[in-house]
Amino acid sequence: MTAAPSSLATRRSLLGALAAAAGLAPTGALALRRPGKPPLRDAALTDAAAAIPTPPALVRWLQKASFGYTQAEYTRLLSLGGSDDARWQAWVTEQLNPGAIGDSACDSRLASAAYLTLGKSLTQLWSDHHADTTNYYNRMLPVAESECATLLRATYSKRQLYEVLVDFWHDHFSVMGWDYNGGPVFVHYDRDVIRPNVLGNFRSFLEAVAKSTTMLYFLNNSSNTAGQPNENYARELFELHGLGAENYYGLLHQNQVPADPGNPAIPAGYCDDDVYEAARAFTGWTVKDGHWPYTSDNDGTYIYRSGDHDAGIKNVLGVHMYYNQPNELDGKQVLDAIASHPGCARFIARKLCRRFVVDEPSSTLVDTIANLFQSTWQASDQLRQVTQAILLSTEFKQSWGGKMKRPANAFVSALRGLGADFTPRPDNTTTYTPTEELLGRTQAAGHRLFYWPAPNGYPDRLQAWSSSGALGMTWRLLSRLPEVHQDDAYNGSKPLLIDVLGQTTAAVGTQATASAVVGYWCDRLLGPGFRPEPTYSTVVAFMQQNAAAAEALDLSKDEWHGGTTPDLKRHYTQQRLRTAVGLLMLSPDFLRR
Repeated sequence: MTAAPSSLATRRSLLGALAAAAGLAPTGALALRRPGKPPLRDAALTDAAAAIPTPPALVRWLQKASFGYTQAEYTRLLSLGGSDDARWQAWVTEQLNPGAIGDSACDSRLASAAYLTLGKSLTQLWSDHHADTTNYYNRMLPVAESECATLLRATYSKRQLYEVLVDFWHDHFSVMGWDYNGGPVFVHYDRDVIRPNVLGNFRSFLEAVAKSTTMLYFLNNSSNTAGQPNENYARELFELHGLGAENYYGLLHQNQVPADPGNPAIPAGYCDDDVYEAARAFTGWTVKDGHWPYTSDNDGTYIYRSGDHDAGIKNVLGVHMYYNQPNELDGKQVLDAIASHPGCARFIARKLCRRFVVDEPSSTLVDTIANLFQSTWQASDQLRQVTQAILLSTEFKQSWGGKMKRPANAFVSALRGLGADFTPRPDNTTTYTPTEELLGRTQAAGHRLFYWPAPNGYPDRLQAWSSSGALGMTWRLLSRLPEVHQDDAYNGSKPLLIDVLGQTTAAVGTQATASAVVGYWCDRLLGPGFRPEPTYSTVVAFMQQNAAAAEALDLSKDEWHGGTTPDLKRHYTQQRLRTAVGLLMLSPDFLRR
């Protein structure tokens, strides 16, 4: 059998061209560099980045506020108003009330998955899974099923903005889901701590996280006592959850920290002494885990133990705490001081704007959102108001291409755009499953859900995901999707996860030109009528090969017609179609946000 003469060269040329167009690698090469380092650039790449193709407005906005544009959602969005701005405002208003959005199809898929742990209470998770020290699969089944359910919801739920916010706040209040003590009760953390609070009040959110079993273990506050203080949680409460390193004054004494410019009665930020004092404030906040001397208390729930609390005088962010205050009051006053602080407002505003707008949002936008955050710090719907203001802002609407889909986001976006039929399930056998392969590929790309070991959450900057390593593994993940079968990746008799051929022939027939085929998938993956260059022409050329531009491709063929020169034009087969669709997903136009 004679190999196709130009397919490999065309694929390599395409990858080089697409990477260069994205400003991700030197022209004609995918240069190796360490992950996380700035991409190499030259004048040509800078010019290319400045002239990136721009899809229709509604497509751009959906790409940034959901897990990926789909034709169905775009069509529905068109019916919501007489102008793009009116349609978008209607969509945002609808999405900010997720409880009113019917989601029966997603609910049915969740039910069909027959997950075993998602409905269990915290105490059931504790007794059924945390107590199991011999079967690691059963012990960690709650986090494994949470991961699968999260992917399923992100792909199929109509409550897209809600799922994006759940993803954001899981990164903000990040825990390693597979932590030995926290993983068995991770369902509780996701279901009862993160999800109910993403559109609520940040101060309430802080306390729910502080008292959650998973976080108490992950940041060691479960072992924080007056006799043996542990400052781990207190430090991350300031640096990652509340004020950010931008408001850290290091080794300065508390009375040396300058006053806040807007409120001279409070310090502008925190120092190490505030961390030490806050750690004392949270002594006694712990878990009923059966440890001596409380051997009969063992159900995994939060408890405040006054006997383990440091009842001494404290001072945190200018708040004086008196000796022997009532139960939990010290810790609650710390949370109040952080949630109401102007530095917290700026820190959270900047992170939310970074997620939805651009890596370095303007000071004008950040200040506007921070002012709203602070003025509503006691409102029950504070985060709903803040999210709405960002999504309706001019900067959100005008920005494009300054962000890229992180690997897990790109994976879900591909599943959505391709019309995949995928219900992920954890598996403890040696038999191949699509879930096992695809989650493994997501992990190899560096972005498996709930798998980040540090408490700072996955990076949310383009630079962190544009290294050759991260991009290469993301490309391997995406290009594999059209090939995966539901039960056996290497048995063509089993149904494909994504029926590219069936969807294509239903839309354009078995006889269609390369431009018609690629155009159809551009509409599906990139936006209606959107034909970005060089992506479009390069993928058309790959699909077309030696055929004339106006010649219909025979998509009924699935074999190589080798032999004489005229027959060489016959090697555009069903496999070439699946590869071409995969190549579209490797383009910067698909990965941009």
